[in-house]
Amino acid sequence: MRGGGSGRGVLRTFVRSLAIILGLAPLVFAAACDDAPNDAREGEIAGVLAQADESLIRTRPALVAGKYTRMAASPVDFLRGSLQLYRHDARTGATPVSVSQFALDVPLVPSLGDPHVENFGTLRASDGTLALEPNDFDAADRAPYLWDVRRLASSMALAALVANANDPAARDRSAAEARAIARATVAGYRKEIERAASGAAAERTTAASVVPFDNAIAKDAFERSERDELARRELTDLTEIVGASRRLKRGGIDPEDSQSVYAELPAAVLASLPSAIERWRRTLLAPAPPEHFVLLDAVRELGSGVSSWPRVRVILLVRGASDEPGDDRLLELKELADSGIAGLYPPGVHHDDVGLRILDTSRAAWARPDAEPSWGVTEWLGLPMQIRAETEGQKNLRVARLVGARGEPRAIAEIGSALGAVVARVHAGPERTTNARAIYARIAIDPEGFLDEQADVAVVYARQTLADHARFRHALEIHGLSLGVPIDPADAPRPDFAAVLGTPPAPPALH
Repeated sequence: MRGGGSGRGVLRTFVRSLAIILGLAPLVFAAACDDAPNDAREGEIAGVLAQADESLIRTRPALVAGKYTRMAASPVDFLRGSLQLYRHDARTGATPVSVSQFALDVPLVPSLGDPHVENFGTLRASDGTLALEPNDFDAADRAPYLWDVRRLASSMALAALVANANDPAARDRSAAEARAIARATVAGYRKEIERAASGAAAERTTAASVVPFDNAIAKDAFERSERDELARRELTDLTEIVGASRRLKRGGIDPEDSQSVYAELPAAVLASLPSAIERWRRTLLAPAPPEHFVLLDAVRELGSGVSSWPRVRVILLVRGASDEPGDDRLLELKELADSGIAGLYPPGVHHDDVGLRILDTSRAAWARPDAEPSWGVTEWLGLPMQIRAETEGQKNLRVARLVGARGEPRAIAEIGSALGAVVARVHAGPERTTNARAIYARIAIDPEGFLDEQADVAVVYARQTLADHARFRHALEIHGLSLGVPIDPADAPRPDFAAVLGTPPAPPALH
């Protein structure tokens, strides 16, 4: 993180320059003008996101429209889809997120890239045991330690501000404790970094380790994971038996989300999936025999994720260990891209390719390398892809579930502390002490001041996110779901790949 600041004039200059670069001068320049109905920050948000997504907007406009509609739905979804805005803010000095007396340029630690609260959840290891782990490495790369600390703390502060959505009194209680919750998150990080610096072994966050302090959020995730794993709920919800065989359902799969759809894949591309599955199988730590992954069915999944909404996702139904339909398994095949923080810090390139970045980071980040034994990578249709289990036996943490006992400030602070410790474990890396000692030496200058600074920044950025979400919605209303980027038919993909991309349902109107 760097020092610096910027006023309204600097923001206006940036917006105008970016508008020229993007060819968006009419829409963004108007947003930056004093007499325009939009403020300069709104134009800045539109310009940064349009620049980040321009290639996808031009080639996959309907899918990006789905992403932006999802981002408009809530401040949490906006945070999830706007990593490039956070990156911009960290680089330009436009917000306090770029300034710290505890900044440390080196070492560049193994960074999760986007460690917001919903990028963690339960993962089931090869021995069947569950642990709380990071479960999204799309933005993983190398970065200074404060990048992840502040991103996580900001997401926890935001969660506190929006928890208990249908209970105003409870929401006021959690919102009033946003700073304390962010501080607890950073305290969890500091404590684990100190442990690692002292040479203490890494710890795995299992159900046994969360039960003693009776955290309602963690208990909910572990208990639902065990219940739904036993019931094989994904097979019940997402597949059907036709004759003696199982097949994936088609059409809408979530009655509460009209955008969530399973669609047919072109027959021509189905034949290429078995070879992609075999390439994936070879990247696993302990691969089962090929006959355990015979492809039975596949569909294009539309409407999943936020940042990855426009990317290709395919759900695979594979045979399992026997011919019995009850042994069938679901896998998710997801298109990968470069990290959202790639090139942010020199030397800029830290991995040989996208797939290796995912493999190396995930296995080093987890408390044990086989935290999710089916997590591997492959290539399909010339695209780098990730394959992981599609199962209801593993649960993401969700801000929408922060209600009742799970929405109490104490519960949110405790889960924040646990996630902070997980991030510290990731930063320490497999060798543990080298990175940890460098980081802790910086924190030890003023341990309490470290907590206070990060908590203050987290609350400021969380409140900024609430305001930015409203600005983003306004920008969409004015400039449309392409943020003003012109759509040229010449940019459309070839018909065969367009068929793979699919056509999502029309997004719902913004309210």
